[in-house]
Amino acid sequence: MSATEFPAPGAGAGINSEIEAHRAKPLVLHNSRIVCWTILAIGISAAFMALCMVLVAITEIFPLSDLTAGKGWSAFQWALGALAMFSFCPFLWQMGRTMAGYRVRLDSRGVDFILGSRKKPQELFLSWDQVASVRHQRIGNIQYYFVHGTNGSEASFNSYTFFRPKKVARLIAERAGHPIQEA
Repeated sequence: MSATEFPAPGAGAGINSEIEAHRAKPLVLHNSRIVCWTILAIGISAAFMALCMVLVAITEIFPLSDLTAGKGWSAFQWALGALAMFSFCPFLWQMGRTMAGYRVRLDSRGVDFILGSRKKPQELFLSWDQVASVRHQRIGNIQYYFVHGTNGSEASFNSYTFFRPKKVARLIAERAGHPIQEA
């Protein structure tokens, strides 16, 4: 490699031109449809399992002439398990539906967040010069990321919004020219 192949120092050289090259390519980040459908299918199977557990609880109780304390306790445990599985079903269904609608669009103008549901979308657009910082915070087992704007606006997403929130934050931080700050 000769010295003529290296970029000359000055305006538009180095990391600025590298960032501009990244910004020129539009990129839309969203959750995998297959994984969202899998979450929906697990929610449906949780309802089916709850129904089966109720049937097992009923077979433990009947006939009433053979009911003992052990069978009653077993029926109670099966019914409690059925209640837990059935309450898990709406959570998974809602999670799969909402995660399917989350999007982040990165282009030469800036970053466009669409984080609400399809009926009530929450949109926020920040141009690249308006992105003040990208912060990371871990609370329990959930990774939270915050993109702060210079005008006081903020977009936040976590591991329940995107399956890989670190990748989304890293791409935003790279294109904005900011490091990800730990909170």
